[in-house]
Amino acid sequence: MKKSKERAYVFRLLLNLLSGVILLSSITVRPAIAESDWRCNVDLIFDTQNNETVANFVLTLQVKNILGRDISGVSVIYKDINMAVVGNTHLDCSVSIGPVKPGSYGECTRVLQSVDEDYTKTLSKEEWRDIVDYQLAKLRSVNYCHVLGFSY
Repeated sequence: MKKSKERAYVFRLLLNLLSGVILLSSITVRPAIAESDWRCNVDLIFDTQNNETVANFVLTLQVKNILGRDISGVSVIYKDINMAVVGNTHLDCSVSIGPVKPGSYGECTRVLQSVDEDYTKTLSKEEWRDIVDYQLAKLRSVNYCHVLGFSY
């Protein structure tokens, strides 16, 4: 009788252990840094290319690298103040001074759209200004970037 109680005890213990393993395997662990919303914005930056004025809509995001490797890029979904999705892209973090080093801060950017003076040759200046104003209003609504992951 004593052996059957021991076997029953061992069986219950193994069953509980197996149940715990199954439960733990169903839990997904996400990195603390990815899959989160960070503040970001779009700036209108004027530039010249081939002696023509260009209006660049540039998405920027400041990142702090708490990972152990250099960060060269960030994949994001950018959203407005109400968290509605406006678009998605991959930001380059090695534009100015190279990749963001571990323990450092850095800027990641991407030109989302460029509007050059060639538009003024086919459109009136007012129409070109209206296009720039419309895009500026849409892209300036960006307030958050949902970080999906990093490239190294």
